[in-house]
Amino acid sequence: MAHDFADDFALLAQLGLTDIRLTLEWARLEPEPGRIDRAAFDRYHDIVRAARTAGLAPWLTLHATSLPGWFNEDERGFRDQRSRERFWLPHVDRCAEHFGTLAEGWIAVEDPIGWALRGYHLGNRPPGRRDPQLFRDAVEGALEADHVAAQLLARGHATTMAVRGVPTIFAAGEAPTSDDTQNHVKWWAAFLFDIWADVLDSGELAIPDVGIRIRPEWVDDFDFIGLNFDHPIGVTETGGLAPYPASGRRSDTGFVPLPEELGVLLERMTDRLPNRQFMISANGVSTTDDEWREELLRDTVSVLESLKADGLPLAGYFHDTGIDGYELRAGFETQRGLIDRDRNIKGSGHYLASLLAPT
Repeated sequence: MAHDFADDFALLAQLGLTDIRLTLEWARLEPEPGRIDRAAFDRYHDIVRAARTAGLAPWLTLHATSLPGWFNEDERGFRDQRSRERFWLPHVDRCAEHFGTLAEGWIAVEDPIGWALRGYHLGNRPPGRRDPQLFRDAVEGALEADHVAAQLLARGHATTMAVRGVPTIFAAGEAPTSDDTQNHVKWWAAFLFDIWADVLDSGELAIPDVGIRIRPEWVDDFDFIGLNFDHPIGVTETGGLAPYPASGRRSDTGFVPLPEELGVLLERMTDRLPNRQFMISANGVSTTDDEWREELLRDTVSVLESLKADGLPLAGYFHDTGIDGYELRAGFETQRGLIDRDRNIKGSGHYLASLLAPT
């Protein structure tokens, strides 16, 4: 998409899609502290404008997975309040000024707690650390970065979405669970759900082993709450993650997609945070079996239609992803798109197009 983006956007619009999520890579826009790459800004501007021209409303993400090394390592990144104020907020402001007339909405920090978990607890994403203190600092700092960015964007009357990765959580295995397993389940539930939900509900930020901060100004920072959901997770006796259920069919990432669990999650969220507007901000499966992808997509649509008929406030659904590309875990060996790398629409893409076709 980086080269033939206009054609790719036209192909996605051909399916009947109305909105698209795009990431603005900070390291490209500011490769060194204070050195702004104007050519990169112009390139992204061309991409975002092309999406608009194709009839796709762009939702722009400012941070997803990676940060500039100079910011995250040399300047301590989101973990440092001074760095958030000195580098992050000016970056948010520049992007808002440059792309504001084209953006439909903004995601400041994609899944802030998930980013901290992968980077500082599991160690499977940059910077690849496993440090309890750095992890807790990263959780608080990333949430702070997301909220203050949303506040800054709101001053320009921009629409914002809080995107959170929220799997449903179970104890792994079929035998009666031990106290250790239950404690680990509670730990994962705290970080993947309770911490950020409590903030949006009451302004109480309670991070285990850190204490409680009262942030009432955070309650109403976002216009939408976006949920990233691919599958439930099982938690083992040692606190590790496992597929759930163990006997289910696994995707190429090793987990078991269950569309009905997306329905469980949405019902739980609307109970926990009533009177909010929700979106499914990312949902898909890593597999080369497109017939299975279509089957899962049909089941997902059925779940969402049933919930909407019951009055659930669901404002939108983003499929992850549109066109096959490189995947972090499996490279080019798996697929997530509705369209293949040769730009052929798959059966799952045709199915979605049939749903979106005018009647």
